[in-house]
Amino acid sequence: MEDYTGAPLWKPSHDDLTKSSLARFRNMVSEKTGRTFTTYDDLHEWSVNPETAGDFWMMLFEFLNMDASVPPAKAFEPVSIPIRVGNCDIPKFFPSARLNFARSVLSHRNSTATALIESREGSLETNKVAWGELYSRVQQRADALKSLGIGEGDRVAAVIANTEHSISLCLATLSLGGIWSSISPDFGTKGILDRLLQIRPKVVFADSSTVYNGKRHDLLPTVRDWAKVLAEDDSLVNIIFTPSDWLVDISSIQKTIDHGTFLSLGIGRPLEFLELPFSQPAFIFYSSGTTGSPKCILHSAGGVLLQVRKDYELHIGLLPSDILFQYTTTAWIMWAFIISALGTGSTIILYSGSPVYPNINFLPKLISKLKVTVLGTSAKYLTELKDSGSRPRCDVDLSPLRKVSSTGSVLPMDVAVWFYEHGFPKNVQLISGSGGTDCSCAFVCGNPFLPLHADEIQCKALGMAIDVFNSDGEIIRSGEPGELVCKQPFPSQPITFWGEGGEEAYKNSYFSMFGATVWVQGDLIRIGQRTRGVQMLGRSDGVLNPAGVRFGSAEIYNVVRNFIGIEDSVCVGQRRPQDRDESVLLFVKLKDDVKKTTAFKDQLKEEIGKKLTRRHIPKHVFYVDAIPHSVVGKKLEILVKNVVNGRKVKSSVVVNPESLMIYERFFDLEKAVKDEDRAAPKL
Repeated sequence: MEDYTGAPLWKPSHDDLTKSSLARFRNMVSEKTGRTFTTYDDLHEWSVNPETAGDFWMMLFEFLNMDASVPPAKAFEPVSIPIRVGNCDIPKFFPSARLNFARSVLSHRNSTATALIESREGSLETNKVAWGELYSRVQQRADALKSLGIGEGDRVAAVIANTEHSISLCLATLSLGGIWSSISPDFGTKGILDRLLQIRPKVVFADSSTVYNGKRHDLLPTVRDWAKVLAEDDSLVNIIFTPSDWLVDISSIQKTIDHGTFLSLGIGRPLEFLELPFSQPAFIFYSSGTTGSPKCILHSAGGVLLQVRKDYELHIGLLPSDILFQYTTTAWIMWAFIISALGTGSTIILYSGSPVYPNINFLPKLISKLKVTVLGTSAKYLTELKDSGSRPRCDVDLSPLRKVSSTGSVLPMDVAVWFYEHGFPKNVQLISGSGGTDCSCAFVCGNPFLPLHADEIQCKALGMAIDVFNSDGEIIRSGEPGELVCKQPFPSQPITFWGEGGEEAYKNSYFSMFGATVWVQGDLIRIGQRTRGVQMLGRSDGVLNPAGVRFGSAEIYNVVRNFIGIEDSVCVGQRRPQDRDESVLLFVKLKDDVKKTTAFKDQLKEEIGKKLTRRHIPKHVFYVDAIPHSVVGKKLEILVKNVVNGRKVKSSVVVNPESLMIYERFFDLEKAVKDEDRAAPKL
């Protein structure tokens, strides 16, 4: 892949270079250090230089005004006093600081100003929540949670939608020192239990219904199924239903109470904030489950808050006066981003439901009505907007909009060009970024100092010592593709993976390739020789990532292995050079007495959607006669993935090497689909 040679799509203005938050931070650093930073690269190099990185983190803490009750005396402990995870030494950031995430978000706000705007699919009607009202709701919920015995280290889980309830319940939990973990309510029973059984929550909040694509879905049967299993654990005190606008009978579900009963447990305690270490556990989010059950990633309060605010304020340019609309569910790490963004004082829009109901053009109408200034969306949504022929800037007033961030997957070059030629106002900065649930921050992202090219992410994030390694652990300086690595620790590194064997799994996930000091993210990237921009080339491991929704093949296998008639299977992602997005392909080997029919495939897809979510359903299911395995019986997904993506493979561990030839025809996916349709009868 060659460097992009076209003209920049966007260039910084004089105000971007001199008045942006990044410019103010640069000026503060220059004043304190006496250094002159001529370019962004100069500033980034200073932020990751081992001799000055500590100064960067201390000045960032000060600049962001983290509202710590005890400010830090230093950025991190000496290497001789690290946090030990397996064989990996992770420095303890801001060891003397004391803060509370909820206090940092809620303190020093104008009580009458708008904190949250709730919006639901298909409706331009919204509900505004002022800062004073949000504070009151957090106080009520914290009071009730304390009556249930929630305190430092207790897990509070929620299987609920992205509404005010999720925000206030999370802040209430964090005010008490509890650990918050949320799951989208559209998950099936197995997907929920795979997660909650590992963390054993003391309290679980649940929605009784959800609305998606214009239809109300009754969640009580699913809740009943997972509640029956969770209720057997003595550590679970209550399952609490959120308020509902329809009649709900929960009498048959063990350990459940309604929201009114929950609030009545409060005794009028004022809202108090437990002052805790910077590295205090606060969030559990979940990995994709590539090699088994989803990993429970334990994140710290201070690490998430500092890193997310850094990304929003310095790189995206979020201001207290902004109205931020980031589309997300409660299961995605971007939900942690929006609750952290509240710490900037911005107004946050909480949207629940489908982003394309009743049609693809609904969201631009909502953005226009609410005068959104910063929009966070996915590459998939922008691609669908382009392909629909939509021209939002011609249809609605988008003049308040300043920034649009795109994440989740790679933004196609032609979509970036359309964004400026037809889609959005030309002065809007389009910012692509890449990070993940693992790191709770961006490794690479945009900034207001640099021009934007269609096929690149603008820069490495401040404080992130990003580089490109070849398979021998050597830095690639030629512009060739390689592994995205981070060569130094960062504050939002996970504390550990929750549960037995978590520390070892943590080490194996990020530090097994190049040793205990180099984080490997699992992304293939290259750095442009001319622009120094970053090109994302896809996943380098077996994680599936269609439309920016990451999940693991193991979740698919857990459903498939219980489906009668299937002997074996392998599930991989395909993204060829001509493809805009990744497609999930599921290959199944049937038992000898089972017929290869289209109906069988449809039933399998339906079962996957029922047990997991609709997002997990493979785009294509194919019948094959063999699945490649290693000598120790492990499915060789990576080899299959490489073959269907047109790459040459060579391996000495395949016990049935002839099986790899079966998958070569699927590189021509369109022909393979036609051949399969002709070969498989409908019934």
